[in-house]
Amino acid sequence: MNARIKAIYDRQSVDKQDSISIESQLEFCQYELKGENYRTYTDKRVSGKNTDRPKFQELIRDIEQGLISTVIVYKLDRISRSIIDFAKMMELFQRYNVEFVSATEKFDTSTPMGRAMLNICIVFAQLERETIQKRVQDAFHSRCRKGFFMSGQAPYGYTLEPTTMDGIRTKKMTVNPRSRRPCTADV
Repeated sequence: MNARIKAIYDRQSVDKQDSISIESQLEFCQYELKGENYRTYTDKRVSGKNTDRPKFQELIRDIEQGLISTVIVYKLDRISRSIIDFAKMMELFQRYNVEFVSATEKFDTSTPMGRAMLNICIVFAQLERETIQKRVQDAFHSRCRKGFFMSGQAPYGYTLEPTTMDGIRTKKMTVNPRSRRPCTADV
């Protein structure tokens, strides 16, 4: 008989002081294993907005090959913040008889109530993701309206000059007088 192993999946979008590190996630998940053998799948500096993540895709392939018995994550949103992606993932887990464990949220996917609570939590994870997207978009728009240069190269005919706006060092676009060519009608 093929002995299946447990898998830990951890993910971190960005290295920030207020986000939980990969190492801390791994520590929480290892506690759930109680010394059992496991394999780790880590996506570092990768967003959870979709499932197009290298190590997550490797985990899925290993599940489909029958190598994995249990997937353990620090928190539900480490694996998905999309209702559709989460539903597909749970369907895959059921098809291959894979248990799902969230180390900090204590879900039991073997019961109807556990599955229902899991679905409720993923709805809130998606709400959080969409709220963050909207907040970032609004902040970007507001900063642009104030004259902050947000990114990329300056358009033709403009140069970027360092400046400070509202106490924040940034750049602003100014017209480059040397880039203006005389029109034939001007001559």
